[in-house]
Amino acid sequence: MTQITINLPNEAEAKWLVELLNRLQVPFEVETDEATKRKLAKEIIMRGANTLDAAQMQKHVELARQDRKLPFRAE
Repeated sequence: MTQITINLPNEAEAKWLVELLNRLQVPFEVETDEATKRKLAKEIIMRGANTLDAAQMQKHVELARQDRKLPFRAE
């Protein structure tokens, strides 16, 4: 397999090349700049977490486990 890396500063040229590769049915990957990669990664992380408030999560865990009988717990 041959891998070719092309840096295109012009967005119009990039769209033209992507359309051409699609017409030719050539598999390809588009990599964006670091800022865009970080933004996409942050969006994925934010979508996957139902809450990011650590204090709220800890309070919930403590409430849920307060009536458990555990060894070495002072009663």
